[in-house]
Order: sequence, then C-alpha cells, then structure tokens
Amino acid sequence: MSLNQDSHKFRDRLAFLAARWSQAEIARKTGTLRNNVSRYMHGGKMPVEFAAALVRNLGVNPAWLLVGEGAPLLSDVNAQTGRMAGELLELVDAMNAVATLQLGSLTGKHHLRMLRELNDALVRYEKLRAGINERTGPIFAQLLDDYWAALEAWNLHKADDLRKAAEQVARLCDDDALQERFERTLSFHAFLRRDEEESILYQSRVFQRRLSGAGIDEAGLKEVFNLANTLQSNARLDDAIALCDSAIALASKRGREWPATRLLGSLSGYIWMERGDVREGLRRVVAASPQPSAAYRDVQHSMLIRGLLLAGDIDFRGAVDMRGEGPAHAQGMLSYSMCLEDPEAFALACSHYLPDDKAESTRFACFLREVLVDGRKANALKFLKGYPAKQRKPMNEQFDQEVFGTLLARLCGAKDVRQRHQRAKRLLEHAGERCYSIVARTMHYRNVLALERSRRREANEFFADHLKRGYGCFRQLVETLA
Repeated sequence: MSLNQDSHKFRDRLAFLAARWSQAEIARKTGTLRNNVSRYMHGGKMPVEFAAALVRNLGVNPAWLLVGEGAPLLSDVNAQTGRMAGELLELVDAMNAVATLQLGSLTGKHHLRMLRELNDALVRYEKLRAGINERTGPIFAQLLDDYWAALEAWNLHKADDLRKAAEQVARLCDDDALQERFERTLSFHAFLRRDEEESILYQSRVFQRRLSGAGIDEAGLKEVFNLANTLQSNARLDDAIALCDSAIALASKRGREWPATRLLGSLSGYIWMERGDVREGLRRVVAASPQPSAAYRDVQHSMLIRGLLLAGDIDFRGAVDMRGEGPAHAQGMLSYSMCLEDPEAFALACSHYLPDDKAESTRFACFLREVLVDGRKANALKFLKGYPAKQRKPMNEQFDQEVFGTLLARLCGAKDVRQRHQRAKRLLEHAGERCYSIVARTMHYRNVLALERSRRREANEFFADHLKRGYGCFRQLVETLA
C-alpha cells in the first residue's frame, strides 16, 4: 500500500523533511535505499512502511505527514495528541494489512490461516478506530460548543477558525450525534453568512439523518421546522409548504398532537399567507391552536397577528395591542408599517419595535422615520448613497432592499429613485420559482403606482386580485384607486 502524493501540500511536507535531514541520513535512519528515498522525495509513490519508518526513527508526526495536521515533529506535540497520532499510524498499518491480504488464497489449502489473519487485521482496525473515536469525541464536543457560542455571538472570524479545526477532528470521530450537531452548526454558520443554499443543504442532511434513524419523532419535526423556515426565508415557499405537509403526514396519530407538529401547522399557514392565500393560511394557524408548549406559543401568536392584519380583521394599532413578542415579530411589524406609508402607524411601530442596535435595517428604519414622521430628508439622502451595502445576498433579500430603498428614495426625492425601482423590477421578473414576501411585493406595487403610469393597471390588478383572495388590508387602497 502506498500513500497518495499527488497534492502539492504533501510534497511541501516532504521538502520540509529533506531540508532538515539529508537524503543519506534519512536512508540510514529508515533502513531504506538512498535511491528510493530520492525517488519518494521527488514524487514517486511512497509505501506506508517508509512513512512508518519516518515516524518511528525520525520522530515525524504521522498526522502532519498524512494530512498536514499539527506540528511536523512529535517532540512538538503534547502527549495526548502524540498518542493519537501514533494510533493514526497504527490505523493506517491495520488498513494496509487488510488491503495486502491475498483474498484469492481463501480457496486454497491455507484458507483457514488467511481467514484468521483477515479477522485479526479487521479486529485490530476496529479496536484502533474505536480508541481514536473515544479520544476525539470529547475534543469534538468541546469544539462544537465553542463553535456554536462563536456563532451566537456573531463572531464569524473565530467561527471560521473553529470550523476548520472541527472539520479535521470530524474525520476521526464516528459519533453520529456529534456529526449531526456538526452539520446543524454548519447550517447555522452558512445562514449567518447569508449562504442560504448551503444552509439548506446541511439542514437537509440533518433531517435525513433523523428520518433514517428514529423516523419522524418530535426532535425530527423541530429539524423540519428549521429547514422549512430557511426555505421560506429564501423565498422557496412551495418547497417549504410541501415539506411541512409531508412531515405532518408522516407523524404518527399520536404525533399529530405534539407541540412541534402544531408549530409546523402554523408555519405552513404563515407561508400560505405569504404565498397568496390568506384564508387558507389563517385556517391552518387557527387549527394548530391551542399550543401546549409555552416555548412555541409566542411564535404562533405572532403568526396569528400577521394573518389578522393581512385579512383586514384588525388595524395596525389593534395588532400592536395584541402584544406579539420576539425579534422576528418586531421586524415583521416594522416592515408591515413601512408599506402603509402612514406616519402615525410608522411612528407607533418605531416606538414599540425598533431595536437598539446598529444593523443596516435598523438604520434604514431610523432614516425612514426622519423622512416620513419628522419631514427631514438630508440624513436619509446621505444614507441612501451607501444603501444597500454591496455584499453577497440571496435574491429575496436583494429584492427587499431594492424595494425599501426605492420607497425611501421616493419619499425624500432622491435622483436615483427610478434606477432603484428598475433593479427591483428586474429581480421580480427573474424570480423564477421564488415567491417574495407579500409585504415586499405590496411595497413594490405601491412604488409602481407612484413611478410608472404604464404599469398602473398591473399594480391595480395585483391589489384587486389579492383583495378577492381575502387580503382585506387592501380594501381601502382598492376603493381609492377605483
């Protein structure tokens, strides 16, 4: 068995050894012909026996030699890591023993001896693998704790470093629970980096693990909620609804009453409201009540408030009086009040829901308040020169920000208002299977009414059609347009 030397990094490690010891010295200490040493150092296939000799006789760290992990020499590695490195080499030796057995001999007269040797090699391999797994498990768990904590603190630079370390340790650890935690953490990391496609990929893997393991239990339904919520936030509404419905259908009869099942039912209803059917959405949200879990009650209550607002059953002040909780609810109420373009409603929203941070969305709301409520435009015009920030974003977030930017530019008379509006229009035209939020589309068509005479009919049809579907919030606007 030989080691793969194709990578430049592997050859770089060999060059490090050649710079530290002469080829003659390496040959003498490893009991290898000098010509062979030269051949290995220049890209020839290196047998594992030579690698083992480097470790035993020159003190080379096998983890560093094989995968570039850790310090080059065992003398620079702490005792625990050194033991693990030695076991890695033994593991390679055990794998080599299995690979080199002449399995064709099983039909000959020495088949019993060959079977015993094969069994011994496999037992040794399994024992070593179990030992490495046992040693790496606590290290992997601690890394994942630190990784998650860095993400919760939004320390993405530290999280990037911890991810690299966790990826290395993950190769050595077979613990299914830790691997699932790792993929869930990778999903969270991707979501914070705004790489929602990667986030969806890792969340899908976590869900598949649950489905192939314990099946659809309550923990599995929580993973479905996380995945469906990410799909929804990425404007993949049809996929999110289908996922919720499938998971609920797969739950046992007893599972239909689980708090997580009811939460999924509410989420599917909320997505239906965003999709274009407020009646079906409200029906699902109401059917998912009462929610026995206090942890989920606020989320479902927020979804109910959203539905009642869109249906026109309550006005904005009534929605505020219903006292929804949480940052997602606050953001939703702020966004809804923006598309009303009502100074009193937006002032009320800011007094209740504007967070005390320096995020771009918070700054946007502050400048919109200056324009819409206070009648001051100078600061907003300066802010618009850098809004939205140029960075990688999902299409739905790009659409939201172009629509919001168009609204602010329109209200304060910015010169680039039409360019912003055209960018939002192009994003809507190229949405494909994505469906942007009802609030963002509402704001876009209000911008159309103010900026494009040629498309007024299209905007009027949007509002009239949604009024027929149960969006009573458009009744006054449709009556005014008529």
